[in-house]
Amino acid sequence: MPDRSIPAVDPLPDRWAVQWQRTLEWLGLGMVFIPVGERLFKRYSEPGRHYHDARHGLACVKALGSYPGAVKNHDAVELALWFHDAAYSARATPRENKEGSVEVFREEFQLLAGDLVDINEVARLIIATRHHREPEDADAALAMDIDLGIFGDDRVRYDTYAGEIRREYAHCDDQSFRSQRVEFLRTFLRRRSIYWTRHFRKLIEKRARENIERELDVLERA
Repeated sequence: MPDRSIPAVDPLPDRWAVQWQRTLEWLGLGMVFIPVGERLFKRYSEPGRHYHDARHGLACVKALGSYPGAVKNHDAVELALWFHDAAYSARATPRENKEGSVEVFREEFQLLAGDLVDINEVARLIIATRHHREPEDADAALAMDIDLGIFGDDRVRYDTYAGEIRREYAHCDDQSFRSQRVEFLRTFLRRRSIYWTRHFRKLIEKRARENIERELDVLERA
């Protein structure tokens, strides 16, 4: 019988470190960048992050690894997914969060890897995950779809995600939160499709719409 007095060990830091090492090997970057991954993990582990945390960041990078289609600039997409929520606060605007994330990325890579990594392309892809306009190309579409993969997850995980978002916005009263959340979700239902890539449309579009519609029904009945 297991000793219940010993808390379960969260393997996330180890999984994060392993995945970050794989990224460095893929990019051909040296050991000097290992502390970058450690600092990034600390950012994703800041208080107040209940969904936009290290699990989300890691899940996005792993989703790229399992994507079966072609990626024009894999290096840039992968780094953008690592850093797309490097700066996040529910009290900030989406624009502030994405611009802050770009700044974090530039601070870490501009000086040491400016000749090895397309800095401006990574920054462009980070900004794309603000979801404020249509993607400019296939790589931006892929980064955006991966970021929204949670919409098409199973019902239990989606409902957990919805609760995590509410916790991030604990500073908002119920009425304010509901109105903001309803508008946010409806922007995706107004589209012809939630996902821009054929792969994600085929895989999870239907379930994503069902999840969003179910959450909207709960919010609008409250």
